[in-house]
Amino acid sequence: MPKDIPVNRGDETRNQLLEAGLQLFSIQGYESVSTRQLTKESGANIAAINYHFGGKEGLYRAVLEQLVIDTEPYFGPGLKKIQESILAAAEDRQKLVPAITGLTNNLFRLFLQDDFMRWRAPLVMREYANPSENFDILYKGRIEPLHRTITAIAAAVLQKPIDDEECVIRAHAIIGQIVVFGIARVVLWKRLEWDGYTPERVSMIADIATQSVLNSIGLGASEGSPNEGN
Repeated sequence: MPKDIPVNRGDETRNQLLEAGLQLFSIQGYESVSTRQLTKESGANIAAINYHFGGKEGLYRAVLEQLVIDTEPYFGPGLKKIQESILAAAEDRQKLVPAITGLTNNLFRLFLQDDFMRWRAPLVMREYANPSENFDILYKGRIEPLHRTITAIAAAVLQKPIDDEECVIRAHAIIGQIVVFGIARVVLWKRLEWDGYTPERVSMIADIATQSVLNSIGLGASEGSPNEGN
């Protein structure tokens, strides 16, 4: 039988620091996390932080870079599918409804429900609200591609250039409808006396917000609807 492949202790320590950093930075923010907390949470020592990352700032930067890498399977294929849907729809706006519905539903479930995003989503929200010097890592790697894809949807629906300011603003408004349920979730929970998000609650939120998104770009009601014009 083949011998067991030895574990690279250096890689294991590095991964433990990345995981500890992800959780602590998500909960407390970069400035509030100490190296002592990072070593305690990871089981590593301060020397390991300096060796692998050059210090706390380097670790934070590496956490953001790893977040972009880890979330690629969740975003990359979906964004590519959206681009393909835009090309296939040509000038038929209604053909874009399934693509928009699928995208918004997936984003709501990913940000509010998926366990994989348990620490990653709050960290992204922190960077939205209070961007650090390393914000460009998230912006270039994850936020801009999503923002451009949604802008392309708005442009296709409104039949305007993809760099039109109105389309960019509409895309930002669409993303904002998703982000607010993460950043301001405590408000909704208090208003509805919820103890958190459940799959059923996230599904309801996604359905309602998706309809709002469709309404915002003029796709909320099919042509010839009996309620149209009332």
